[in-house]
Amino acid sequence: MKKTSLAPTLAAGFLCLGLAAAPTTAAHAATDPQSCQAVRMADIGWTDNEVQNAVFSNILTALGYTPKSTLFAEEVAYAGLQNNQLDIFLDDWTPSMDSITAPYEKAGTIDVMGPDLTGAKYTLVVPTYLYNEGLKSFADIQKFGAQLNYNIYGIEPGNDGNEHILKMIQENKFGLGKFHLVQSSEAGMLSEVSRLYPQKKAIVFLGWEPEPMNVTYSLQYLSGGHEFFGPNEGAAKIYINTRHGYAAQCPNVGTMLKNFNLPIDAENTMMYAIQIKGEKADDVAKTWLKANPAWVQAELANVVTTTGQPGLAAVTSALAN
Repeated sequence: MKKTSLAPTLAAGFLCLGLAAAPTTAAHAATDPQSCQAVRMADIGWTDNEVQNAVFSNILTALGYTPKSTLFAEEVAYAGLQNNQLDIFLDDWTPSMDSITAPYEKAGTIDVMGPDLTGAKYTLVVPTYLYNEGLKSFADIQKFGAQLNYNIYGIEPGNDGNEHILKMIQENKFGLGKFHLVQSSEAGMLSEVSRLYPQKKAIVFLGWEPEPMNVTYSLQYLSGGHEFFGPNEGAAKIYINTRHGYAAQCPNVGTMLKNFNLPIDAENTMMYAIQIKGEKADDVAKTWLKANPAWVQAELANVVTTTGQPGLAAVTSALAN
């Protein structure tokens, strides 16, 4: 399913123009009503979502908002958007999450903005040493069943990727009827990868980019899974979801969401700092924002503080402290 964007992101060329391209005033910005000051964001336990939330929350806080990220399973997060208990979710992976989001989009209970990241991937992966042994596609997995102990590693229960794997197993797609899905979490899955990888033992697991795993390990994305994860080895775009009508009710935050678009290399860098170096997401986001003033200026085009002051000056001041 192709996402219908509520509001397009800034063009890449606009971003490349840097400081000269973005206005330094917010003459046409709309101050949000008091009811918009608390911004409720979904966190579904993925490091890329943690990065997105940390970057967005740092900016919101500097503008005078009170953002709060709460950890939920995907389906619970979407129920929260539908029931007006949440405002924003920044990490809708398309097409893999379409089976989850489609009913809410069809019912008109969520709005879609973005995409806020392009060039992503999401599908099953193997270490390069296993790929070189011949496990190159979904159809090859069953040939390596014994070596894999008939296990495929996923992340948290209820995750869309896990659901795709379960469906393949239940329907014996690619001859996977004998396999078992090991469900835990992103951290739990990668812990198993880190245990088996140095020994060059066989493992198949959910992989995606942006994610530090692409730097830590030499990985190959499997072909042939387009029915479940989309074409081109799980090529994906990430969209922003909000509760229905949120951008209209809170137009200043809505403008920020319209402008929000993190480069994939930036997410990889920040995720590496959190996962591998053990740094706090909030600190990592602040460091990245300080180092990327042109991105900050583009993000704050036509954005003001909660009191109607120019947003760029407020955020620049907050980052300097």
